[in-house]
Amino acid sequence: MDPAAPAATEEQAFATEVTRFRAALAAGRSPIFLQLFDLLVERSRDDRAPKEVEIALAIFGRDPGQNDTPDSVVRVTMYRLRKRLDEFYAGQSGLRLDIPKGEYRVVLIPAAAATPVPVTPPAPAPRNNGTPRRTRWLGIVAAVAAINGLGWWYIAARTQENTGRPSRGGFWQALPAGSSPLVAIGDSYMLAETENQKDIKQIVLEPGIRSRSDFGAYLTTHPDAFYRLYDLDMRYTPFGTAVAAWSLLPSLGAEAGGGAGPRLIASSRLTAQMLDANDIVYVGPLAALGLLAAPLFQLSGFSLDATGTTLTDRASQQRYAIRSSQVDGQESREDFGYIASIPGPSGRHILVISGFGDGGVRDMAALVRDTAQMQQLTRRIGSPAAFEALFKVRTAGSVRLARTLVTARPLRAVATPTPRATRP
Repeated sequence: MDPAAPAATEEQAFATEVTRFRAALAAGRSPIFLQLFDLLVERSRDDRAPKEVEIALAIFGRDPGQNDTPDSVVRVTMYRLRKRLDEFYAGQSGLRLDIPKGEYRVVLIPAAAATPVPVTPPAPAPRNNGTPRRTRWLGIVAAVAAINGLGWWYIAARTQENTGRPSRGGFWQALPAGSSPLVAIGDSYMLAETENQKDIKQIVLEPGIRSRSDFGAYLTTHPDAFYRLYDLDMRYTPFGTAVAAWSLLPSLGAEAGGGAGPRLIASSRLTAQMLDANDIVYVGPLAALGLLAAPLFQLSGFSLDATGTTLTDRASQQRYAIRSSQVDGQESREDFGYIASIPGPSGRHILVISGFGDGGVRDMAALVRDTAQMQQLTRRIGSPAAFEALFKVRTAGSVRLARTLVTARPLRAVATPTPRATRP
């Protein structure tokens, strides 16, 4: 018998489990955990496991030479990674991956031999006064996550309250009876700006960068930004967009099979496969359309600039953008709201409730809920299978002062190819 056979079998089993768990991490969109796991797997082949300070530098960009105390974020992140391993292998028998307590390496062991991760995470280590703080990084990320999470919580919590749903009609009549559309909620891609690669100076919303692939392309033409802008996998949904989406849930869930409500997804998470397989309702800013921009503006009489802040009528060349002014010491804003109904890929349908800012988005959500006004608009257009309408919306704070129809027109419905994206 070949003595190398057992070793080869164990190495193959290790590789298989690494692939399985890595796929689970990737599905959970956890870039930090992926980087840490990959580092531990790579170094597990070495005789010497990496030290805490090495991990701090390699994963978190922290210079261990500036402080003798390793950053406790390494231990906390390692604790969470171990928890994820335990959750992944819960209820499974046979071999599993493990990170031995007190060690920074990945090993293959029988499931029964794994040491449970303690319930209490490790306490943060004290910092020297001269330590460059990562508090601003974590604080800003936490604040953004809290704001964004609040918006999504608002929608999810109210979803449970939507009972006594009305019949679907008006703006929603293009959706097949009994369907449960995929509701894409507009979100923005955010970057962290830093001058010293440690402390976040500010969060950046760069209009031309709407995905990780956009960011990569931007760095090739702006090499100076390589050590200034960082992708921390952060996205932001305006609270007004969340409120608008919630207000539409009763109509969207009216005829869902078995009483099921609509399914929600951030627009940045949409894939070409989702567009092929679902009717889509988009709610959010024009700048956050993502994959939906291609099928929409292929039919639209408007074009949208690269920043998502200006619409241009192709026929008249009239341009539309947000304007602000002061009236009696109070800011008044001239926003624009936009709605459209167009055929999507594979016989599906796409509905768009949008605008430049929160005022436009929220007002369009109110408009499409008003059956009488939508019937009036439909009569004006001529009840086409596809149409678009643009409204001027004047607001003061969160109060709408006036809504004026700018244009409403039918669109020539043609077969819409599925957009192909390079989004990771």
